[in-house]
Amino acid sequence: MARTRRHRRPLAAFAACLPLAAGLTACGGTSAGASSDTLVVAMWTNPAAVAQTQKVNQLFEQQHPGVKVKLQTAPTTAGAWPALQNSLLASKDVDVLAQFAQSPTKYPPASTNIKPSGTAALVANGQFVDLSSQPFMQRFDPATQKFTMGYNGGVYGVTTAEYVNNTGLFYKKDLLAKYGMSVPTTFDEFIGDLKTLKSKGANPLFVAGKDGFQSIVWFGIYNQLLIQDQPADAANSLWLQRDQQFWSGQQNWNSPVYKDAAQRYEQVMSYLEPNAGGVPAATASGVWAAKADDFPFFADGSYDGNTIAQANPSLNFGFFAVPGTDNASWNRPDLAPDLTWTVPTWAKHQKLAMEYLDLFTQQSNYAAWVKATGSVSTEPAVPTPSLPWSDWLATHAAQGFIGTTLPWLPPSVGSGNPAGGPTLTDTQPFGSEPLSAALDKSAAAYTAAVKP
Repeated sequence: MARTRRHRRPLAAFAACLPLAAGLTACGGTSAGASSDTLVVAMWTNPAAVAQTQKVNQLFEQQHPGVKVKLQTAPTTAGAWPALQNSLLASKDVDVLAQFAQSPTKYPPASTNIKPSGTAALVANGQFVDLSSQPFMQRFDPATQKFTMGYNGGVYGVTTAEYVNNTGLFYKKDLLAKYGMSVPTTFDEFIGDLKTLKSKGANPLFVAGKDGFQSIVWFGIYNQLLIQDQPADAANSLWLQRDQQFWSGQQNWNSPVYKDAAQRYEQVMSYLEPNAGGVPAATASGVWAAKADDFPFFADGSYDGNTIAQANPSLNFGFFAVPGTDNASWNRPDLAPDLTWTVPTWAKHQKLAMEYLDLFTQQSNYAAWVKATGSVSTEPAVPTPSLPWSDWLATHAAQGFIGTTLPWLPPSVGSGNPAGGPTLTDTQPFGSEPLSAALDKSAAAYTAAVKP
């Protein structure tokens, strides 16, 4: 998938629109609904995203007298979001349903006998409406949307958010400046900075270890090592090749690249804040923001940038990608297509759902949403916002690559099975097992799982 948004053909200008409150814009006509119409929208909890989505909901209600928008949310931790989604799917009581964006690797070839799971299974089983012919899809780059939610010629969702998750690091600009440091560009520079900060009495790295956010460092490092000097648009073919090599036995969890990544990960983890294992994701960004004189680095996704800014408006902080390799040009942000709106085929209010997505994706409304959330824009006509903390990201997002997912796993491999890779909450420094030993265990489990 080409990732050259700056050079995409600009969209035709939209008609002049009437500005409304909160940076939202009304365009087009009003569709009246019966007093009993309730449009159910469901998404996971991200405070900034939820708050801005509620503004869109209010505008939609203004344009549709008699229609109420009911927003259902749940956090992604502790299984809360899957539980809410399963409940809504079982009751068929949702009209616009958020999903995490997919990729072609989620649909293994028939030769593997693996059936798609999760969102991919819902798509493959015809549970979502094909949106490819909807007028609002013209606002988006078709190659991007095909990559994230394409299947058998259709596009079954509209991807509106993209963040840096794996490789994500926030940093406190004043603390780095205090010790004469700039944003590190190589792994050696990063380790040197961590060492210096620790020698000065700081706790260099903060992470929500209770919920496994140390994976941001682990996945980020090995993805950078895997893609190396390849162009960003080669990522999908590289990840498919990786999956095929895992399946055929040419690659496994204890292959040299993962052993190298493990050694680097363990070096970074040796500078972790001692109590990180008890830190939940729900409070981590607020705790990090409040402690302005410690925790110089924080492993977290860019989706929390505006949350941090709101928690401590006076904090001078920035964001960059973990420099996991020794080559600065390889250390690019690992981009994660994220919130994707879908419309179930059985939704009670499909027409209203399409009108809702049209309103949400209108340029002024969408621009306000990406600014509020700190998302990388997925609409070519809407620039990625330049926020005080996102200066590095605004400069380097165009060089980023879409990260890999886990290799193809047989349906017999359930949650927690080591064939899907090591469980980082069980490995040092959170548990007792060295990561290298966990990789060997995962490799053996994967080999056993794919044996014919």
